[in-house]
Amino acid sequence: MKGKRKKRRLLFQITAIVLPLFAVMTAAVVWTVYHSMLKGYLEAQNDHIEDVMTQTLGYMPFVAGKVLDQDSKDWIFQHMEEYRIALHDEVTDEEPEKLKAYLKADNKYEYSWFENMPEDIRYSYIRQHLNGTKNILYNHINNSSFDSMFIMDMQQQYRGLILIDFNRNEQNDKMGSYLELDLSKHPVLEKMLDSDSDKIVFERATDFPNAGNYYIGYKPVIIGGKTRAVVGITYNWDDFRSTLTGMIAKALIIIISGILIVLMVLLIFLYRKAVKPINAIQDGLLDYSADKDPKEIVKKMYTIKEKNELGYLADVISDFTLEIDFYTRENLRTQKELYDAKLQIMVSQIRPHFMYNALTSIAMMCELDPKTAKEATIAFSKYLRCNMDSLSQTKTVPFEQELSHLKNYLFIEKLRFDDLLNIEYDIQVTDFRVPQLSIQPLVENAVKHGVGMAEDGGTVKISTRQTDNAYEVIISDDGVGFDVNAPKKDDGRSHVGMENTRKRLKEMCGADIIITSKIGEGTTARVIIPKERRNENEDTVS
Repeated sequence: MKGKRKKRRLLFQITAIVLPLFAVMTAAVVWTVYHSMLKGYLEAQNDHIEDVMTQTLGYMPFVAGKVLDQDSKDWIFQHMEEYRIALHDEVTDEEPEKLKAYLKADNKYEYSWFENMPEDIRYSYIRQHLNGTKNILYNHINNSSFDSMFIMDMQQQYRGLILIDFNRNEQNDKMGSYLELDLSKHPVLEKMLDSDSDKIVFERATDFPNAGNYYIGYKPVIIGGKTRAVVGITYNWDDFRSTLTGMIAKALIIIISGILIVLMVLLIFLYRKAVKPINAIQDGLLDYSADKDPKEIVKKMYTIKEKNELGYLADVISDFTLEIDFYTRENLRTQKELYDAKLQIMVSQIRPHFMYNALTSIAMMCELDPKTAKEATIAFSKYLRCNMDSLSQTKTVPFEQELSHLKNYLFIEKLRFDDLLNIEYDIQVTDFRVPQLSIQPLVENAVKHGVGMAEDGGTVKISTRQTDNAYEVIISDDGVGFDVNAPKKDDGRSHVGMENTRKRLKEMCGADIIITSKIGEGTTARVIIPKERRNENEDTVS
């Protein structure tokens, strides 16, 4: 046995469980750290973009500020849309002087001043204004961290038109042209248009406004309560991700190193406090299963000193093995007593004087009534066989089988008592089980100590019935009766038969025996068998 034992490698099993959990936990930490840092990083970038946007818009009074009124701003946007094809045309040398002369006029920067501007001056003003703004912003972009800035028209008929486009690498590469703007791919822009809010919004975009990955901040240009255009500032998302990845990598190295250290400490602790004691318990139990020596396993369990559940388990195993040893001895003693009790019951049922009386009655019948003698012989044979079979019977039997045995017994007793013994049956139900030879002692008492003691004899009645919760077997007689409260007689027999009958009925089918009696009127014994034990009775071992 010891040479073939196989130990479960608990530490390996724990490691096999912990490592996947560690992998899952690490993935969860990576995901959490990444998204937390990304969220924090973007929130910081958003604040930075808002500051840059405010500073940038200061160079464009036609978009922000109070220098121009709403009508004037609308006028400028209308003419940028009208002259969109010529926005790239260079300004001639004469145009600045011509515009400078016109700028000396009064009420400059009021709507009427713009509205009364001659057509050629309008055309020149728009181009020179954008050219000046472009140069200022281009210098500003070179000193800033963003990649580009653009103004995109959002009116329905001009949606996607680029009015201004300042790129770090190329100036004015899209001015006057349209971008492919599908609002379903830009939900933040769609939501901004629906709300007409002036708050800055942010989005990640691919290949918009240029090829590549961008993080964009949009500032709505509100004119007349409606979103006329948006100012966009773009940042290279790949640069964001590169910076963020470096930050996350450093954080994760620290976190994973800490988790690995904790994991190693945990495994060492588990080995010392769990795996090692469990191996000792396993060895002790395997040895006990081989030699059944309780003293040895108690000695081995005593060596486990852990003050935790495993130490308590070792103590419990010690107590348990001692109890097993005690109850094993008790069980052997009980089995011997039970066998002796069964043997005593069988012997009591075939006691010599009963056999002599039965054989004498049969012998007499052989001359007087051979047919009855034959029936009696068969009944007596079946009676003896049933008694012998009961020694090996460990399960309950159908009541019909027990009733057949009772009829054989009473048939023989009837030969002996003749008219002094009457037998009545009132069998209403037989669909239940009882221990073998458990009803006969009650019937025998009714015959021997009830009717048999009466001068004029009497009647023994066997009845069955059922209630909602139980089956009942009732054995009644109208014999001499007795005082149920009187102390038992010390007659040397100790009434073992009746006590064993009670015990077998209780253990095998949960039944109780209730005996009532009145001197001079007779005795009734009721065996009450609960219905809930019906299925268990078929497999109960006595």
